[in-house]
Amino acid sequence: MENGANENKVCVVDLGNYNVKAINNKRKQISFQSNLSRDYETFPDGFKYVLLDGEYTFFEKGNFNLEYIKTQKNYTSQLLYAISLLHEDEEIIETNLVLLLPISEMQEKQKYINDLKDKEFEFTVRTNKKKDKIIKINDVFVTPEGYSSYFTLNDNVKDSNLLLIDVGGRSSDVIALEHGKPQVLKTYHIGILDLYMKLQNINADKEYKLEEIRGAIDRGYIKVTKKQLASFTQDIINEIKIDVNLSHFDNVVWTGGASKVIEEIINDILPKQCYLHENPLYSNIFGALEVGKIAFNKVGA
Repeated sequence: MENGANENKVCVVDLGNYNVKAINNKRKQISFQSNLSRDYETFPDGFKYVLLDGEYTFFEKGNFNLEYIKTQKNYTSQLLYAISLLHEDEEIIETNLVLLLPISEMQEKQKYINDLKDKEFEFTVRTNKKKDKIIKINDVFVTPEGYSSYFTLNDNVKDSNLLLIDVGGRSSDVIALEHGKPQVLKTYHIGILDLYMKLQNINADKEYKLEEIRGAIDRGYIKVTKKQLASFTQDIINEIKIDVNLSHFDNVVWTGGASKVIEEIINDILPKQCYLHENPLYSNIFGALEVGKIAFNKVGA
């Protein structure tokens, strides 16, 4: 790497179906909505973008990619944008990279490694400022979503009969552990976008795009009832009950940014051992950062 490179030893990026989250070894964290567009724009500098190999990718506009398998997505520009947001002032960034995959997709992890390990990317990015950047990825480690959050829990919870439910955009991961030993590690195809698609259909006369539903809720244009939230939560429980029963665990920790949406249901309706993680949006990347540090230290030993 050229002189002047600012080496950031570990960077974690979670390329979620609804949100992208990232953190670096200085514990700076960012998130942004996952929808993007590659449509032609007459004035690109009016938007946030990455220009890579002559193609613009614009962020937080356009459509969500509803593909379940993350490694099959065209993810490179989104990844570079996330790393750029973490290091806006650096022109040259050298890093080890931790990525996350749903438990059911961990067999696909080699694609991430083959695509990115020992690769260098030269591109233009517009975050809050426009900048030419070079990102060199030295090594890549892939860790499972949901299970990464385990490493953020206190020792008493870790050593209990524990169920972790990580609710994402398109899928939810379930991790059952007995005194730290995994018993169930599974992914289910249900996530917050299923709720938003139902709300989109209920409000079809208003002609909202899926990407606009969250904003319409926040502005009060779409009302979400407690009954609708309870129904969505029950849909999740119905999906996972073939493998786990909530009442059989000492601690049932709900995490993932989508779990924040159903916090009222978790607190008011579910069994008393159910509760929301203290930092549900970022718990996976916090845990993955600790796992990544250990993994890369072993490689470098």
